[in-house]
Amino acid sequence: MTISDASWSSSLRRIGDLERGDHFYLRDSDQCYFFGEYTAYKGWSHSETNQLIANLKKKPSTRDTVQWTYKLDAIGRLARSIAANLRPEALSGITFIPIPPSKPAGHPDYDDRMAQVAARIRPGGDARDVLFTEFERDARHTSGGRRDPDALRQTLGIRKDLLLTPAPTTIALLDDVLTTGCSFTVCRDLLAALVPDATIVGIFAARRVIDRSAAFEDFADLDFD
Repeated sequence: MTISDASWSSSLRRIGDLERGDHFYLRDSDQCYFFGEYTAYKGWSHSETNQLIANLKKKPSTRDTVQWTYKLDAIGRLARSIAANLRPEALSGITFIPIPPSKPAGHPDYDDRMAQVAARIRPGGDARDVLFTEFERDARHTSGGRRDPDALRQTLGIRKDLLLTPAPTTIALLDDVLTTGCSFTVCRDLLAALVPDATIVGIFAARRVIDRSAAFEDFADLDFD
């Protein structure tokens, strides 16, 4: 089933003042971009974006099933969408670094989907697996809770040799869903400490939107003149 709706845009959109409040840890100076708006707890059929994210996040246990085809299609679609939004001359100067998944390599649910996206954006381009997960953490794409940046930082490792040879001038951190912004800010700060002169931006398949409709239910029985 293919869904087409206003939740997805073929053009990258920048997180602005109106959206930043949904992502607690983002700073005013952060440059973060996204294609779609993902609504948690609504399921894959809720929107085109929810469908894409559900396919991206299909577990490794679905390998060798028809479900895996959907995952690969979503990875390819996201990579093509990113490439289509960047000028060829700009694309050649960007280092793509995936934000690590919540599970470390070797875990049954380890999923390197964003590393696959990075590798497919520009064949032969600059994609580096600089950051990695040392200790398992909870996935937070469906949660509005705030994560502890210091605790998150303790779960991550960094391959400094991959970052410094050669040192990048522009880094695009890649992830599927921007929730609180904690993962982005922690990863950005880790990289900025080593390459302080590099420009670091975030590119996401989607940002998590917060359903605030319940906030208006208390006014349903009131008359407004």
